[in-house]
Amino acid sequence: MKKVLIIAYSFPPVGGAGVQRPLKFVKYLREFGWEPLVLTVDNPSVPIVDRTLFDDIPEGVKIFRARSCEPSYAKKASFSEVKSTSFGSIQRRMFKNLVSYIFLPDFQVLWWPHYFKELMSIAKNEKIDCIFVTAPPFSAFIPAVFIGSLYKIPVILDYRDEWAFSRNQLENTNKSTWAKFYDKIFENYALKKCVGITAVNASYIAGLMGAYPVVATKRTRVITNGYDEADFAQYLKTFSTEVPNGPIRIIYSGTVWQATSLKNIILAFSALVREGVTPKFVLDIYGRVVDQEMSYLVTDDVSKFITLHGYVEHSAVVRHLHEADVLLISLSSLPGAEKIITGKVFEYMATGKHILAVVPEGETQFIVQNDYDNATIADPINIEEIKEKMRMIMDGIGGIRMKKGCCSDKYLRINLTRELASLFNELVCN
Repeated sequence: MKKVLIIAYSFPPVGGAGVQRPLKFVKYLREFGWEPLVLTVDNPSVPIVDRTLFDDIPEGVKIFRARSCEPSYAKKASFSEVKSTSFGSIQRRMFKNLVSYIFLPDFQVLWWPHYFKELMSIAKNEKIDCIFVTAPPFSAFIPAVFIGSLYKIPVILDYRDEWAFSRNQLENTNKSTWAKFYDKIFENYALKKCVGITAVNASYIAGLMGAYPVVATKRTRVITNGYDEADFAQYLKTFSTEVPNGPIRIIYSGTVWQATSLKNIILAFSALVREGVTPKFVLDIYGRVVDQEMSYLVTDDVSKFITLHGYVEHSAVVRHLHEADVLLISLSSLPGAEKIITGKVFEYMATGKHILAVVPEGETQFIVQNDYDNATIADPINIEEIKEKMRMIMDGIGGIRMKKGCCSDKYLRINLTRELASLFNELVCN
C-alpha cells in the first residue's frame, strides 16, 4: 500500500470533537489501499483527554510523537483568569498579551522545534507518498509544507475550521491587526506550497478562493465530518418507539463557547419554566463550558432543569444521545458562523432522534433541513421563536418519541474516507 503521513495535533489521547476526523481516517484508510502513519504531539496542552479513543486505532499503525515546549493547559488557563486589579493580576495580563504577539499564528508554534525534527526524520526514513495535515492549530501547516517541498512530498491541507474565524472568535486569541497580518502571510505560504486542499464544507473552500488566487490552481475537495456506524450499531438495533412518562429529556453535547452559546436558549427555557411548564423538560449538557459562558448556566432559576455533566468519554456520549428525547444544536449569529457545520450534527442524525437546531441560516441549517426528516429549527437571536418551537415539541412529544429520523449514508466515516483516498490517488498516482 502507499503511505500517507497524517499530521494532527488533536489525536488520542486528546479528546473532543476535533479528534474524530483524523482518527476515523486512520481507522479506515487501509480499506482503500493507503497505509496511515501519524505524527502528533507527545504532551498535548489541551483541556480534554479521552483514552478510550485509542480503541479506534488499527493494530500496527505507526504513531510518531514530538514533544511541545508549551506549558500545560492548566498553566495557560491561569493567565486567562484575571479576577482582580491587583498588581500580580495586571502583570499576568501584560505577560499574556506580550506572549500572544510573539507566538503567531498560535501558541502551538512551541511544538515546531521537535515537530520539524521528527517530520524530517519521517520524510527521510519512511518513504511516505503524501502528507495530510489537519488544522487547527493552523501553525501545523507550516512545517508540513516546508518539509514536503524540501523532500518533494505532496502535501494536502485540511481545514476543520476557518483560519480567520478562529482568529476572530476563539477565546484568548490575539485579535490585533498585527496578528491578522501574519495569519495572511502564513496561510498564503501554506496554500502556495500545498498540492491539494480539503475542508469540512464548501463555504471554507469558497472563502479561500476569494482571498487567495493561488487556490484556483489547487485540487480541492469538500469532505464533511460524519458519523461512524460502528459507534451506533448496538443502539440502532434497539431503537425504542415506546412513549415513556416523565419530563422531556433534552441533551446538548459539545463545548459551550461563544460560537455555540446557549444563552438565548436558556432565556427561552427559563421563561417557559416561569410560565409553569416544569417539570415537562430537563436539559443535560455533556461537554466543557468555557468560563465566559458559565454564569447563566448556574443561576438558581435554571438549576431546576439543567444538569452540567462536563466532558465524558465519546462512547458514553453516544450512549446518552440514544437516551434523549430531543438533541440540541446551538450556533450563535456571529459573523462567519453561518459557514460552520457543527460536527455533532452528523452523530445526532445517526441516532434518529428529534433535533432542535437553534442555528442561523447557513451550512448547518441546510443539512438539517435537507438531509434529515426529524428536526425543528429556530433562529438563535429570536427568544420568542425558540419558546414557540419548544412549545410545539412539548405538545407533540408523543409522536416525536415514536419517530425515527433517517440519516444519509454519504456521512458515514468509511465513505468519507473513501473520498479522501480517492483524492490521494488523484494527486499521487496520476
